[in-house]
Amino acid sequence: MASIHDIAKKAGVSVSTVSRALNNYQDVNPKTREKIIEIAKELNYYPSAVARGLVMKRTQTIGLFFGDHMNSGFDHPFFMDVISAVREEAGDAGYDLLIFTNKHKERATYATLCRERGVDGVFLILTGGGKKKNDQLIELQESGIPCVAIDLPLEGERCTYVESNNFLGAKKAVLHLIELGHRNIAFIGGDEIAKTSFDRLNGYRAALSESGIDLNASYIEMAYFSEELAKEATKKILARNKDVTAFFAISDLMAFAVIETLQEHALRVPEDISVIGFDDIKEASTFEPPLTTISQQKYAMGRAATNQLMKSIEDINYRPSPITLPTELVIRKTTDYIMR
Repeated sequence: MASIHDIAKKAGVSVSTVSRALNNYQDVNPKTREKIIEIAKELNYYPSAVARGLVMKRTQTIGLFFGDHMNSGFDHPFFMDVISAVREEAGDAGYDLLIFTNKHKERATYATLCRERGVDGVFLILTGGGKKKNDQLIELQESGIPCVAIDLPLEGERCTYVESNNFLGAKKAVLHLIELGHRNIAFIGGDEIAKTSFDRLNGYRAALSESGIDLNASYIEMAYFSEELAKEATKKILARNKDVTAFFAISDLMAFAVIETLQEHALRVPEDISVIGFDDIKEASTFEPPLTTISQQKYAMGRAATNQLMKSIEDINYRPSPITLPTELVIRKTTDYIMR
């Protein structure tokens, strides 16, 4: 394999001139640059990514922490849509993605792994919570490593996050149920500390309050974004409350679990109980019955996150700021019933 020294010898210039020409430095004479590039092609020279990283102080690689402590996250359709946009946007700009596995995360902190692998910046698309993870996020925020999170309130000089307007989206969902005549509306949430879950719970509360409906704590259960736990939560609410006429689950996957549980209890959706979800994953339109849900701009989230991260990588003085995207109510069969 030809080396940079071979090119320098044939071109009759120094190694540093070859390096600067191949890395697009503007202080190289255009004719010299053209000659060097032609010789490089002739010799089938391929630059070493490692060597270029040392020169440019960049590797053109972006890290990605994905999933949670329970699973990889690769089976979650919402995340995969976001990742598709990240991959396309970053790829078009010449960046590669390096995905960190859950085993890596058990061995070292996010910041340590980023430094070990030499990534230029990092995406965080995580679920779950806990003190250990929060401590790692604080360390990452203070590390100076450019980072962008999806739905995690990560803020620092070179860190930010992209989210949907979860509060207004949830409020929109519950107001839709109220407009159909529902007053006894159950809530299946994520957890007590995630911003996504907290904002959607507050949207639920706000819709009830503005409609003059008292909040009933017995209608509320947390299912930690788990389909199995959503089934258990549905059973608990049904056992406590015979008057429930609607469920709002803060993810489509949990909404599917709610519907399956209602059907197991011989309850018809939407004739007996209406159900609304959140996300508008592809399966929402093909589920039986098709799910009414709040649609998030998943590809737009991925694109916005990628652009923010690349700006932070390429301009050390750039200070990213949070981005909140709007949501949309998508009405399908699971709320196709007006209460009398």
